[in-house]
Amino acid sequence: MRIGLIEFLLILAIASLTVGPRVALFVDRWMRRANRANAMAARRRAEYAAQMAAERDAMLKRFRTASTVFGVGILLVLVYALGFRPIDTPPQTYKAPDLRQETGAMQTAVSTDRKDRLELGEYQGVDCIRAKDGLLYAAAWNGAALKKRTADLVRTDGGHAAAILSVEGELTGFAFDAAGDVWLTQLTTAGGTLCRAKHDSWGAAVEQVVTQLDGAPLGAVSAVEVSPAGKVYFAVAAAAGAENGLESALRTELLAHTATGCVYVYDPAARTVEKVLGGVAGAAGLALSPDGSTLYVSDLGSRCIWAVDAAARELTAGGRGCTAAFAGLPGYPGALAADTDGTLYISYRWARSSWLEKNTDSTLLRGIALRAGQNTQERLFRRTADAPCAEAVSLATGAWEQTFTGLAQDSCAAVCPMESKVYFGAAGANSLLAANR
Repeated sequence: MRIGLIEFLLILAIASLTVGPRVALFVDRWMRRANRANAMAARRRAEYAAQMAAERDAMLKRFRTASTVFGVGILLVLVYALGFRPIDTPPQTYKAPDLRQETGAMQTAVSTDRKDRLELGEYQGVDCIRAKDGLLYAAAWNGAALKKRTADLVRTDGGHAAAILSVEGELTGFAFDAAGDVWLTQLTTAGGTLCRAKHDSWGAAVEQVVTQLDGAPLGAVSAVEVSPAGKVYFAVAAAAGAENGLESALRTELLAHTATGCVYVYDPAARTVEKVLGGVAGAAGLALSPDGSTLYVSDLGSRCIWAVDAAARELTAGGRGCTAAFAGLPGYPGALAADTDGTLYISYRWARSSWLEKNTDSTLLRGIALRAGQNTQERLFRRTADAPCAEAVSLATGAWEQTFTGLAQDSCAAVCPMESKVYFGAAGANSLLAANR
């Protein structure tokens, strides 16, 4: 049977009147449930967001509290480490020495030409230079920490370098006696030692001669000099230990100014050791006059060179029998070398620090510098390009003859005149630098 349009429309009308309200009610209930579900989900999301915000705020608060506690702890540790941590060498107050006026000496720059350098190969430091029979000898080391360091006595003729003797630790100084034997000052973590190497056994055996005084080990031995009569003078930079090498020991004494450095003399015939001079604020270098009658001693902290009778005993720096032959120096004096023509060459390990000498009465600030470490200390004494690295003065007249500048390294550790040149060594150098004289 065919349904017409009118019948179809009537059926739809009857269906809508019969089923429509139920469908509308169902849709309304479904929409209400959906709205309630959405509202509950929104409330849950809001509650979750509020909970997360509260937890985040609590975490941030705990983090800020922990950060504050950690920062205060670090600050307290830093204050303790820099200001109150016990140190082996508490600084002493002293009066800063005056600064000498300009001398008018001839200015000479250390050569930058590689042709004027004497290369030493893989070495990373030079502590002492000596000339003998037209050859140069250098005490050089390999740059490792002191407890792993090996130092060599290196001979060079300008074109070839050869190690003729090796010791453990640091070879801080050496000198030849009339018989050709080598006297050495050796520094290890256990302390300092005065040694001798026989001329016929270089490189084979090194004899330890003096290892302690009055039952205590030697401190930071820094230099050695042999008189024409065969007496052996050696310097101890300071009474404090030298676990990190001579350079560190001298920096420590420069800041602490304990004035415990000494010079001793060893008599090989009598096998005795006697004190020549005490009270030196960093005994960093020794030299004898050409006739061997006068001993010159570098006083690092007092910026002067003491002159004493080589035969004198038990003297005190600045006291009776000890005069400041050259004072008010422009840098902190280190190695010395006296030429046969009566000229004394004075090397300057570091440039004069105005900060240090403004705070000679402040043990707190210098104590902080002592505790701060090597990098800070090196910056305090860093030499400018125009600062002198060495000077030459006539022992006969006291006239300043020459000023040497332009050493690339910060620390001038060694000086030695030979023929028409003056040679220099530095703690971080692998070659000997030269300047005309």
